[in-house]
Amino acid sequence: MHERDARALPAEQTQPASLVDMCRAIRDRRVSSVELVTEAIRSLQDWQSITNAASQLFAEEALRAARALPDRPAGPLHGIPVLVKELFDVAGHETTGCSEAFRGNVASEDAYIVTQLRAAGAIIVGKANMHELAASGTNHISACGATRNPWAPDRMTGGSSGGSAAAVATRSVPFALGTDTAGSIRVPSSFCGTVGLKPTHGRLPMAGSMPLSPSLGCIGPMAASVEDVAWGYAALANEQNQLATPTAASVHGLRIGRVRNGYFSALIHPVIRDALDHVGEVLTSAGATLVDTDLPEMEGALHTWGNIAWPEFAVAYPDLELDRVGQQIVGHYRYGQQLGPRDRCQAREHATRIRATFATALHDVDALLLPATAYPAPRFDDDEITVGTAETLNVYRGGPVWFTCPIDIAMLPALSLPAGFDPQGLPLGVQLVGDFAAEWTLLRLGLAYQERTTHHLAIPTRPLPSDAGGRPDS
Repeated sequence: MHERDARALPAEQTQPASLVDMCRAIRDRRVSSVELVTEAIRSLQDWQSITNAASQLFAEEALRAARALPDRPAGPLHGIPVLVKELFDVAGHETTGCSEAFRGNVASEDAYIVTQLRAAGAIIVGKANMHELAASGTNHISACGATRNPWAPDRMTGGSSGGSAAAVATRSVPFALGTDTAGSIRVPSSFCGTVGLKPTHGRLPMAGSMPLSPSLGCIGPMAASVEDVAWGYAALANEQNQLATPTAASVHGLRIGRVRNGYFSALIHPVIRDALDHVGEVLTSAGATLVDTDLPEMEGALHTWGNIAWPEFAVAYPDLELDRVGQQIVGHYRYGQQLGPRDRCQAREHATRIRATFATALHDVDALLLPATAYPAPRFDDDEITVGTAETLNVYRGGPVWFTCPIDIAMLPALSLPAGFDPQGLPLGVQLVGDFAAEWTLLRLGLAYQERTTHHLAIPTRPLPSDAGGRPDS
């Protein structure tokens, strides 16, 4: 596994780069919110022609809000520029889910989670591009155009929170919101080399957001490091008291399950397998214990996920104008409408067995170490990726979410971690999965890992616009 050296910030960039550093700098009056917001907008605009990460920018509004803040911090995210996924309501702005079918849909009030951000002092600088209606793990279809990976613009960000991941990877913003229904936080985090937390289902209310599958979807934070994700999650969940918990020392004695065969081991690229070994070795050196674990009942998880999600999707949008959405959406929508009660019942039964399997495994360990994605970020013109022993996964038919969708079915928390780079310089990702409400156990493990590695410090270099390529708008 190839490891890049952490890239230093450009000499002219003297402002703090991490969320936590920004919060401390504002508290100590070493930087102002106006400066941070101005820099975030500049960086988003500079990268836009490469990554297309933003669907909307609220430059003037954000600067007015920054100027109106009191000097003394009133919340844990006081003055911090934040990007939220396009599917969240922000009062006075369109909520489209990056679909032409919802052009002109202006929100009258903020989503619950946006209200939480504002209460914590955050400044909403805009919205992040996403796959149309959050209906894929690729982010190649969007009314705003495809998002591109900042590490290699001919490759995908993953989705559907691809714009959020790209903006965080470039350090344009220190913190972004995503949603995760089949892996939409963890897949782009893995492909873009960022950290993403999928909390326990229902932990952060989704009121005021466009649903894909209400029984599976959840909101989560995305940032460059575990420390930043923890800080942001604490603000969203009102759990600042958890930030004082000892970190590195507290992983001693924790047991981590590693799956050596079956679903989470068979269809995996060798570089991802190496990344899993690397993370396991680092956590073992931090004092955790690695044990072998089995996770049966996972075969057919993607099919089961679809038989739960697509009927819910059709119900969520009863008046969807199919002539104003992409053909991919039309196919999912009609499938969900036509799926019979027997198939839906079988899917629910399989989901129950999947949850029971995870419950059994997590009874004996504190977390599971699993691949986040089966391979690094694919090119836009890659239809299939070879994994395992010459098997393939289809990039456009569920391949990116192969290892993430079972976790959504189980409704469990999961943390996606950067785990190095492949020989081509592409980020690699793994995920730690915990039991219900075990977010802080995962964050402690993640922080212990990042205290001993530097992968999360690497920053992509902005390429020339001509470096972009592939078929992003197909």
